[in-house]
Amino acid sequence: MEPRTTQSKSHHAVNLADIFVQGAMKIVDMQTSAARVFLQTQGRSARMFGAPDWTQTLNGPSEQISQLISTGAEQAMNLVRQTNDTISELNQQFGQLVQQQTAQLAQEMRNGMQEVSRRAEESLEELRQTTEQATREVQREVRRSGEETRQNGGRRGRQRSK
Repeated sequence: MEPRTTQSKSHHAVNLADIFVQGAMKIVDMQTSAARVFLQTQGRSARMFGAPDWTQTLNGPSEQISQLISTGAEQAMNLVRQTNDTISELNQQFGQLVQQQTAQLAQEMRNGMQEVSRRAEESLEELRQTTEQATREVQREVRRSGEETRQNGGRRGRQRSK
């Protein structure tokens, strides 16, 4: 798989996660607002029956909760983005490492094959020289035994005639 394709897929995943988290933040914010409105309505109804007014205390905490959730979601998304960037960088570095090691291995194999070829050529040359030397020695022996045979054949012929 190409690094660009992997990066593209991871960016799509981060974008989807970003959309999901933002959507979740909106839903939580809407639910918080709905709960605040509901509690304020209940507080007003209770006030009509003489209960103390506690609706003012709802504004502060609910906004703080919304800010807390919003901040947490933003931090989570920043973490996801940073993680995605780190993973993409690691993938790129790993790809470069694999390419370097593959090139190094290919060069080592080329060097090894050249060495094997050189040694085979040396061995063949040594074999050729040894064969030539053995052939020359065999030819010398054949000549020498032919000469001895001629010389011995001439002596035997003289010995028989006597």
